[in-house]
Amino acid sequence: MGILEPLLKPTPTGGETCPTREDLQKALGSEVYLAKRETFHVGELPIHCEIYEHHVDSPVLLYLPGIGTYGELYAEMLWNLSQKGFNVVAIDPPGHGYSGGERGVFSVELVQEAVSEVIDALEQRYEGPYFIFGYSIGALLAVAAAEQDERISKVVCGTLLTTEVPPDLFHFLGWQWTWGSAMLFPWVRLPLSWLVDYDQLLAGHPAGRLINQDPMLVLDYPFKSLSSLFSHKAGIMQQRYPFQIAIVQGDQDEVLSIGYGRRVVFEAEQPIELISVAGEGHMMPLTAPLKLAGIIADWLNT
Repeated sequence: MGILEPLLKPTPTGGETCPTREDLQKALGSEVYLAKRETFHVGELPIHCEIYEHHVDSPVLLYLPGIGTYGELYAEMLWNLSQKGFNVVAIDPPGHGYSGGERGVFSVELVQEAVSEVIDALEQRYEGPYFIFGYSIGALLAVAAAEQDERISKVVCGTLLTTEVPPDLFHFLGWQWTWGSAMLFPWVRLPLSWLVDYDQLLAGHPAGRLINQDPMLVLDYPFKSLSSLFSHKAGIMQQRYPFQIAIVQGDQDEVLSIGYGRRVVFEAEQPIELISVAGEGHMMPLTAPLKLAGIIADWLNT
């Protein structure tokens, strides 16, 4: 990879109550795809990245994963995106996956800085253009990165949550409680299970139970980190930016309804294309990776 410095870190192994890496990779069917990746890191923290290279002249598609997770879990989708003509680079946010930092300790601003650092490194090999795909909470972060870094020309959101449009009163009050708790108890941690139940979201998927036991998963977050997410204001709700943006969302999404996606599109100042995927739920990167890769590639190529 030339200037892209290799990063080799040992992966944890399991015991009676947590899976080995091999168990989880087998359940995800990801072994064959992980063999095709290369890894590098940037910055002092460092920020860990996994790249599936297509061609040095191909566009670069950055990927930010969903809450608690990290790039390695999405290998099948990432590799299939690379086969459709992109140099795909998965970024483990600070405090996640193989990136440095205390587990779960990050902020929107830290992710914005990390994305720009990654692009700085990639520019020494790839001319671009540069796109970004964020899934779930990663979508909020992807939009924030694009608002900050003008080199990003297209943004794909696997659902999009904006705090300007609360899904309901329960979410609004929860965000206020999180903000207040962060003021008083910034380092007290909230279990991830209060926010996400992968068993339910991946019901019927062989990796559902194993992901919940994955020792690499961020299992709890300090109020300080959650407050950064749930108090962040998206610039696209107030002004227009030069990048293009689309939301790709299953019409059976269990976390944010397709109706919520329509509300975000209606209330945003930035033009947003909403692509509804019939019969799919929230976990498309794991439950329908080939279909999702095709939809994203088609939009990016228009």
